[in-house]
Amino acid sequence: MWIRVAPSPGARGFASLSMIEASSRALVAGVIPLEGYALLKDAQAISLVYTVVGVVAFATSFLIPLALRAVRRKWIFSFGVCCMVAAPLLLALERTAPYMLSLQLRGLSVVCVNIALNLYILDYIRRKDFVTAEPMRLAFLGVAWCIGPAAGIWLYKHYGLMATAAPAAAFAVLALAYFWYLRLVENPAVAPATNRRQPMPWQYIRRYLAQPRLRLAWIIPFGRSTYWTTFFVYPPIYIVKNGGDETIVAAMLAAGQGLLLASPLFGRLGRRFGLRRVIVGAATLTGVVSIAVGLIRPDPAVAAAMFVVAAMGSTALDALGNIPFLRAVHHYERSEMTSVFRTYIEASQLLPSAVYALVLVFLPLPAVFVVLGLVLLVSAWYARYLPKRM
Repeated sequence: MWIRVAPSPGARGFASLSMIEASSRALVAGVIPLEGYALLKDAQAISLVYTVVGVVAFATSFLIPLALRAVRRKWIFSFGVCCMVAAPLLLALERTAPYMLSLQLRGLSVVCVNIALNLYILDYIRRKDFVTAEPMRLAFLGVAWCIGPAAGIWLYKHYGLMATAAPAAAFAVLALAYFWYLRLVENPAVAPATNRRQPMPWQYIRRYLAQPRLRLAWIIPFGRSTYWTTFFVYPPIYIVKNGGDETIVAAMLAAGQGLLLASPLFGRLGRRFGLRRVIVGAATLTGVVSIAVGLIRPDPAVAAAMFVVAAMGSTALDALGNIPFLRAVHHYERSEMTSVFRTYIEASQLLPSAVYALVLVFLPLPAVFVVLGLVLLVSAWYARYLPKRM
């Protein structure tokens, strides 16, 4: 009976759910590149693996709307969390093939969970409340991403990989239990049309690209997501390769992700000065500092500190970067447009990894950070076209 009277979730409920599922991914986030470097012995090989994972995840993201026509959203979310349970357990086998399969399941879980969760948020959170709800959700995520990577590396270093993988799987199970406790229901207004010839999901790309505000809404989070996908892979490799200890990696990841706790502050800055100014300034800061790391090539401790400074700008983009899409998307095409929009996640893993693999053929590892900075500066340039009323 107590399950039946569970309150309708608001911003805090979605923030709590996001924090729990993120804890599963955060625990192994810092371990994945270190384990990959131990298995593959080469940064370029790791880039190629991430490229393959990105291709599959990118293709999968367009299949989710097809699945949503056949099954309810809750089953998509549940399937994604089950993949999240299996991924760290495969990682714990410490073999190359299970490692790559673990990355693939991890990518698939992010696709399923992210699409379903975004659609639920659109159903339950009013548009005018996004500027408050999103920073709150990011602050809750900050708890997971501040503690998780550092704790995972510490457990990995002192007790082995299984000591990190088992809690990660347990958090995924807890996320699934909490999701079913919330008893979320779907808004029938966003259900797919029932005509006989429904357009295929990839046909909505044309519709998405035809809307300038949606195009712009994709570019901004793509730059931010590119920073984070790079942050968790290449700076740890750079630090270890240049004689740094895993402790420096753990401190960098904890400090960088701990900045997410300041997300409500960035939300207030966005309300006071406007989203456009804050987003442009944040992307510029992250881009300039990233380029500086690549050109200066500092020692591991200084590099870690500089990446934390760059993470400050990326955190502001985390807090505010999705709001342009949430405000621009039409309610009757949320499912399809959300599937197209959130491809920035897979694209930020696929495209940079492919470029990095090519760059590393001719240049040393720090060149990756220069490329990263240029991506953020391009994102800042396009963010200037956000409407002034934002």
